[in-house]
Amino acid sequence: MSNKKFKNMINLLLSILSSVVIMVVFKIIEKQKTGILSPVVINYITASVLGFIITNTSPSIIISTTPPWLWLSVMIGILLIVNFYIIGLTIQKSGIATTTISAKMSFVLPVLFSLLFDINDTFNVSKSVLILLAIVSVFLVVYPNKKKPIIAGGILYPVLLFIGLGVLDSLVKYCQYNFITTPEASSLFSAVNFSIAGIIGITVILFSKRNLSPLKYLKTWIIGIVLGIANFGSMYFLINALNSLKYDNSLVFGINNIGVVGLSVAIAIIIFKERFSLVNKIGLVLSMIVLAVMIRIFI
Repeated sequence: MSNKKFKNMINLLLSILSSVVIMVVFKIIEKQKTGILSPVVINYITASVLGFIITNTSPSIIISTTPPWLWLSVMIGILLIVNFYIIGLTIQKSGIATTTISAKMSFVLPVLFSLLFDINDTFNVSKSVLILLAIVSVFLVVYPNKKKPIIAGGILYPVLLFIGLGVLDSLVKYCQYNFITTPEASSLFSAVNFSIAGIIGITVILFSKRNLSPLKYLKTWIIGIVLGIANFGSMYFLINALNSLKYDNSLVFGINNIGVVGLSVAIAIIIFKERFSLVNKIGLVLSMIVLAVMIRIFI
């Protein structure tokens, strides 16, 4: 494997691992009863600080220079904190695996966005077949298990997650394609996005005694910091992978999301003892086959 291919794989792998850590941490939040908003706010502060440290840049420079993507960062920052809150609620209502699959089904939107608006990313037969199989495999994994009781909000939250994360990833793709071309720019862009989300979260939390209370506990801060490191990594490494594989960005989203699906479901089965039907298992096997083929052909 060449150095370039190895670097591409590392970026994708780190993005996948970061996203899986996010899902697992939210499951821990549910079990620890720390609440959602407090660790989420700590998470964004951590991710923002990490981004500015890596780029060795002061937030004041962003205000004075006003980069062209700043207004898009405001939109992304809002979506980040809204989607994170919905992720937490969905995991509590539907479980880690269903949340992961529902969230990762949203890759359909940035895939279509990339194919429609990125001149470097074009349709071809093999790519189209693989994307279609990826969609089918994810659908099979998320297909409802009739043995599971239907919980209030169990359908609504995954749908909201699908739309919110799809729009978020499409905006990130738009910024990457038009403005973010280096790892340094990726780090700074991520830091600004997380800063905006953090400011919004802090504003909300200051007016809520219920959400202020968990900040007294060390475990809330530990969970939030771990979440922030993983959250930063998921965006930073994804953007780097998109830049490295600019001619196949639609496949980057496919590989990233199927990888997260497979690993998260494995963790859900082994650690959290979640159960899946035969249809779900067939979907999981198909998704792993599609993932392997995508990596073999395009990476």
